[in-house]
Amino acid sequence: MPEMPSKSRESPYLCADNPVPAQRFKQKPMPGTIDQCPAHIASLITSGGDERITTDAGTGSNKYFVNPAEVTGRLNRGSCTCSTLNPYSLERLMIFHERLAEEGFEKLRREQVSRLKTLLNYEGEDKFEIFFAPSGSDLSYLPLLMAGMLYPGKKIHNLLTCPEELGTGTQIAALGRYFMQANQFGEEMPYRDLLSEDIDIEVSNFPARDVDGRIMDHNQELRAVIRAHSDQARIGNLVIGSKSGIENNLNILFEVEDEMLWVVDLCQFRNSKRLVNKLLDLNCMIMLTGSKFYQSPPFCGLMLVPRQIIRRLQSASGPVAATFTRLFSRQDIPETLPDLRRQFRDFHNEGLMARWECAISEMEAYDAIPRQVAQEMITTWNSFVRQELISRPIFELMPNQEQTNKSIISFRVRCQDRYLDHEELRRVFEAVVTDSHNTLSGPYHKIFIGQPVAYADKSFIRLALGSYDLRQLLDSGGNLDNDRTIIDILEQKALELCS
Repeated sequence: MPEMPSKSRESPYLCADNPVPAQRFKQKPMPGTIDQCPAHIASLITSGGDERITTDAGTGSNKYFVNPAEVTGRLNRGSCTCSTLNPYSLERLMIFHERLAEEGFEKLRREQVSRLKTLLNYEGEDKFEIFFAPSGSDLSYLPLLMAGMLYPGKKIHNLLTCPEELGTGTQIAALGRYFMQANQFGEEMPYRDLLSEDIDIEVSNFPARDVDGRIMDHNQELRAVIRAHSDQARIGNLVIGSKSGIENNLNILFEVEDEMLWVVDLCQFRNSKRLVNKLLDLNCMIMLTGSKFYQSPPFCGLMLVPRQIIRRLQSASGPVAATFTRLFSRQDIPETLPDLRRQFRDFHNEGLMARWECAISEMEAYDAIPRQVAQEMITTWNSFVRQELISRPIFELMPNQEQTNKSIISFRVRCQDRYLDHEELRRVFEAVVTDSHNTLSGPYHKIFIGQPVAYADKSFIRLALGSYDLRQLLDSGGNLDNDRTIIDILEQKALELCS
């Protein structure tokens, strides 16, 4: 398990290290009274990405059966999968849109970079530069770009842990192939084709779970593969926060002395500032997204690159940028790499920047919550939901819950003498998120949960708590009645499918 922060310096997640006792804390009212998304904002947040963020003209929904421009009426317990706008993020976005017209893209992009550095660096430090990407899947191309620059002419060996919990897009991108049918520029893409015939990539996969669902430790196998391919440019991909919250053992970073590129996937972004800085100190690149824990509409990605690697890239000579010009723009590359930047086209991806505005604004709001208040609420929610699931024979918690993040709970669904398979769970998921539900309290009539995750020939489903969700729970005094209702609805839909 990753080392958790000490009380004296840093809090779990990005909460401020505020000593106010939890029982004395009262969340300030959240600003935002707008409950309808204007058409120009809806169009903005679904632009500048691949086909996954677009909504179907007939249904008005995306591939997750929701419209990202929804503002009210849906209770989210699937921040591991997809989120929509909310009154707070919409208010922030309306202000951002006005500033974008008045001040321009470049100024606001620099401002976002500065805000992210303030959130993620310790005071007085500046440990990284930022690469932006239209999604977390797109981030998987950046280590390939860097390996080509730093190790020209060498075959690339990509070591990928937890592949089945990273999404199909990431698995395809790791092979050096196009995972999307359309890019951020709105161009049609040759799905699954190689980025270039000049790229020579081998991928070694290390599954997250065994056939019984237990989390696997691959450190010994990783070391063996690294040793066996010493003549290649090696990229080690670790995960701290997979779809089910799995956290890789980080000891491998201390056990391998070979020169290689280490990339840590924190895309769920359910981790501490201390952990981020620890990984940067170990010269790891870090993949983050704003559309999971921080609940921006999908998708928005970035990679933190330690300054030591930036310095190496500044003097690198590998001529590989042309291979990636259909994926990234000049504005995605940090200004400290001017030679690399000029090889990419100029493109102001306002949709991507708008989604990051939602995420950064939520990060700043969450950062103001005293750390123990956030911890206690997440722990209380986790305990309550787990007990509700355990009390119903149809549900079974996945093994090794203690090795996953507490803000995600994964479980299987029993149907008489068997478990529901992946396709059946997809049907349950669709029924739950598309139907209206009159049993929810408050202003809600729809819910969202985490989509099913396949492993081996099995599958599980998830409930996940996000930052805005948690702030709403704090505002309600920690009322978890709706979480019980969500589990009631899940049970009902699953039983209907079984009958």
